[in-house]
Amino acid sequence: MAEDKGRILELIKRVLFTDFVKGLTVTLGYNVSKSITHKYPDEEKWVPYRRFRGVHTLNRTETGKELCVACELCSKACPTQCITVIPMEDDTGRGIADRVAKVWKVDLVRCLYCGYCEDACPTRAVRLSREYELACTDLSCTVRQREELLKPVQVPESFEGGVIAKSEFLRSKRGIKVKVDLSITRKRPL
Repeated sequence: MAEDKGRILELIKRVLFTDFVKGLTVTLGYNVSKSITHKYPDEEKWVPYRRFRGVHTLNRTETGKELCVACELCSKACPTQCITVIPMEDDTGRGIADRVAKVWKVDLVRCLYCGYCEDACPTRAVRLSREYELACTDLSCTVRQREELLKPVQVPESFEGGVIAKSEFLRSKRGIKVKVDLSITRKRPL
């Protein structure tokens, strides 16, 4: 008897397309709900959470000394071989006392942003920042050199993230940039 009721219910569900109707109500609910629009980049910018993996950065100590010791572990751990590290050497070819990188560059087009370089670095010199604006007009700007990577990032690593911050849209001859003001933030609406 219970088995017959189950079969009859299943037949009614198939005939009336109840699963289809349930899915359609969800879709129609999104169509008539109020949309969430960000005023990006003119007035506000999304600041990702700490776990976000964006453009590479090279870090320094509080005294300004580079943390990178040119051990080349990051380039060996990279599955796409997009990182190039060449250590600084003196005239004898034996290296210098405070080992630093002569060349440290990353090709952002080839990078998978997997974070293996971060994991391999023994000094926490290589970090993946929360910068996600990678658009450019030619391929030369997709290769980042050591000098560019040593510049301080707009969003510090200690900042929690997951908020929308007030921003300013800047245009210059070098291109466009969005400057973030982390003192004025709000939670992202759901």
